[in-house]
Amino acid sequence: MLKTLIIILTVIPNLLLSLTFKDGKQIGYSTIGFPSSEPHGLDAGKSWNQSLDKNFTRYGEISKKFEYRAKDCKAFDCNRGEYKGAFGRTEVFINTKERGENWYAWSFFIDNSKLTYGSFSKNDKRFENHLIQFSQMKLSNQHKVFPQCKSRGGEIVFIFQYKPKLKGLAISRERCKKDGLYENDTKDDILIQEKNLFNQWHDFILHAKWGENGFFKLYVNGDLTYVEEGHITNTYSYNNKLYGPSFRFGIYQNNAPKEFDGKITAWYDGIAKAKKCTSAKFSELLNKLGYSCETLDDLDNKIIKPHFTKWD
Repeated sequence: MLKTLIIILTVIPNLLLSLTFKDGKQIGYSTIGFPSSEPHGLDAGKSWNQSLDKNFTRYGEISKKFEYRAKDCKAFDCNRGEYKGAFGRTEVFINTKERGENWYAWSFFIDNSKLTYGSFSKNDKRFENHLIQFSQMKLSNQHKVFPQCKSRGGEIVFIFQYKPKLKGLAISRERCKKDGLYENDTKDDILIQEKNLFNQWHDFILHAKWGENGFFKLYVNGDLTYVEEGHITNTYSYNNKLYGPSFRFGIYQNNAPKEFDGKITAWYDGIAKAKKCTSAKFSELLNKLGYSCETLDDLDNKIIKPHFTKWD
């Protein structure tokens, strides 16, 4: 049985992706338009969790490889759930505070050849919710400014989730407003069907305007797939500092059954950010992936527009 997910990463000045070193130790990665990345504080930290792969890439000479094995966890994650390792992650963090209007791009590949959930079937109720999530963006200190959303854990801007019950990759969105937390219905927001999800590269391009009067326009493999307008993120400050979403990416295991003995492997490549699609390095990346700013469009006359429900 399948399971997996993740996202974004690295580039060098002229190619894509290079390591940053300090005192001879790897501390992060350079990206197009992003500052250096670093392992998340709760990354399981196993020798196999994160590496570079020169032999398998989408674009460039090196891709970022993540490997998560059952029960990999660290610190706080190990204490969650019914047993040690029900929750775990191998994740990378880019310390940004996204604001205004920007373009983003990333590619990922999920290998399901070695994934297994033992004797479980997809009808098992323990698989009703997502098991893997990736490509997170969170708002630091939002709970301190908007405590009305804390009970639901609502500091997530967006997460991509593999949901076995829904047979596809869904986008999970939360909006924290003054009157409470609003969440989209992921069963209606499947971006990639399960039959097309695994064992192939996928390219995501996101045109976003952050703020309370903004928008998301998400292109999946060159096709405009998801559009959202209005309240995207809160605009706020904490201790006289402005805050916005920051990227986390990698593999996150969410409350797996104790018998789970799987291994999840994924690669990222072509991670980029720019103020404009036509920015030189960003548009060059798109061209090498087979797209262009001029031809990005709705190719199949199907666009997901999320429906939000307020939590009581």
